Order: sequence, then C-alpha cells, then structure tokens
Amino acid sequence: MEFYHLRSFVVVAETKNLTQAAKRLCSTPPAISAHIKTLEQELDTTLFIRTPKGMTLTEKGQLLLVKAQKTLDSAVDMVNLAADNQDELIGHFQLGLNQNIQALRCTTLVNNLIENCPGITVQLNQSSTGKIIKDIKSAQLDGGYIYGEVPEDFTAIAIKKVEITTIAPINFDQKQLNDTNNLASSPWITMAQYCPFDKELKRKLGTNIHAQVNSDHDQSRLELVKSGLGLSFLELSLAQPEQSAGNIQIIPQLNFQIPLSFVVLTTRLNNPIVKAIRQEMNILWGISI
Repeated sequence: MEFYHLRSFVVVAETKNLTQAAKRLCSTPPAISAHIKTLEQELDTTLFIRTPKGMTLTEKGQLLLVKAQKTLDSAVDMVNLAADNQDELIGHFQLGLNQNIQALRCTTLVNNLIENCPGITVQLNQSSTGKIIKDIKSAQLDGGYIYGEVPEDFTAIAIKKVEITTIAPINFDQKQLNDTNNLASSPWITMAQYCPFDKELKRKLGTNIHAQVNSDHDQSRLELVKSGLGLSFLELSLAQPEQSAGNIQIIPQLNFQIPLSFVVLTTRLNNPIVKAIRQEMNILWGISI
C-alpha cells in the first residue's frame, strides 16, 4: 500500500469528486481513479459508491477514512518534526471562513505562506460560525474564523470587534419604527441555525421572528434584502457602500459588536502545521505574540 494511494483516497472522500480531487493533487482523474481501484483491490473491499453525482463512501470506506487520515498525519508529522525551519514544513490546512476572503485578508495570508511556508497549502472553505466549530471538532476543518464566544476546548487568536447592523430594502419605511416591536413583526432573512447573529436577533426582538428565508452567506442575504424580501443583519463595513450606492437602507437601532477570532482545537496546538498557521495569523493581523 502506497501513501499516495491513501492520499488520493482521503481527498476523493473530502471532495466526493474525481476531477476536484485531481486538481487538488495536481494529477488527472484517470490517475486518481486508478489509485482508488488499486487500493480497493489490495483491501478486497469497495470504498466508494460511484454515481453520476459523485463518489460516496461505503460503510467500510468511512471506517478506513479515519485510519487513513491518521496514517497520513503521522507520516507528515514525522517529516515536520525532523524539519529545523518553518519553510521546510509540509502539510495541508483546511481553513473555515465566516466572512468573504477580502475581509479576512486571505490573499495576503496565501502570499505570506508561499514566501514563509511554501510546503503548506491552504484550502479555503466558506461557511458559518456554528458549522465551522462543528467541522473543526469533527476534523473536517483544521481551524477557522468564528464570531462570538470561543468554546472551552478551543484556543483563539482575538482578531477584532466587528460592528453588525440591520439592512433593509430601499423602499422600507423607517417612519413606522416607533419601537422594536415593529422590527420584530417585519419580515426577516435570518442567518440559519449555526450563526450567532440569530441568537442576538432573538435576544433583542424575542423568539417570534417572522423569518422569510435564511442564508449563512453574506452576499446572498444582501441580494435578498435588495430584492425587497426582508431585513437582515450584515457587517456594517459591507452595508455602508451598498447604502451609499442607493441599494439598501441601514437601520441602526439594533447595532451590536461581536468579536471575531481565529480558532483551533487546543489539543492540536503542538501540531507543527497548526503552529505555523497561528504564527502567520499573528503576523497577518499585527498581533504581538
């Protein structure tokens, strides 16, 4: 059994797609497919169910995935422990994003990694705070940005405070807002079950929110508000240009601040790749170590 067969297996399991796996591994779909077939022959078991929609792990495949990932991690750890310098580290980091890549300076981060840690590649995953926390705990992500409170089993780098505001369609009549009860009865575009924005919304307006639709994607919520479907929370820095362009209105009555942090599991703090990424985060955000 070859390590590159295991690596192909893990990446196909993550992407559920041969073409996407091949792109990540700088290979070709036929080559990746051959790796999977070889591994299945060696193990005498079917690892994937192949459908027109993609590759789905079988029950035995799911069991092997955990062991394969541990085997690969151990091999990389051996290389990294032997490395004297950060630029010799080799590995992959799955990073969860709860804002757009511009707001989180992802381009600068990637450029810094290319210069300082060329052996580390980063996969950017757009998501929401609650799901990022869940995926870090289940090892689907290595770390990520979150809003609000940091779970006890996580270690955080405090990035900044983010101002959150309410956005409304351009034809929304603010004169009707005599009190917050009128806001509670207005249609809302909520942020889905994973986002702490919704907890803040319920804290401010109660649990009987008239939710038209929900989305944990900032741009999607913005477009829904612009189309007139309801109100929503959005970062003030994203809302202000839209208001200036005449696309939306800002309603400041419910404004609040929420901390933004970069987090990883505390149990992984000594992992060389995690240590390198945390160091790069400190540099990226100008935080003294």
